[in-house]
Amino acid sequence: MSVFFIKLADRSSNVLLQAILGTYGHLMWVRTEVPKEMIVKVITTTELISETRGVLEALRGEIEFEFVDPPESGDLPED
Repeated sequence: MSVFFIKLADRSSNVLLQAILGTYGHLMWVRTEVPKEMIVKVITTTELISETRGVLEALRGEIEFEFVDPPESGDLPED
């Protein structure tokens, strides 16, 4: 598996991002990883990493976000 982490600039963009990326269920899976910081985890397969990155880059024109490093384990919510 391959993973991207993105940090949304605006909290209200999370619902829109989840809705749009939900239509790409054949390509990637999305989950909010650190809600307080609006860090979203995008999971894909190694074979689809290029296509997934392309979709995310195309979305940057609609939703403001930046690619970030994985959060520290202390930042992750407890299950």
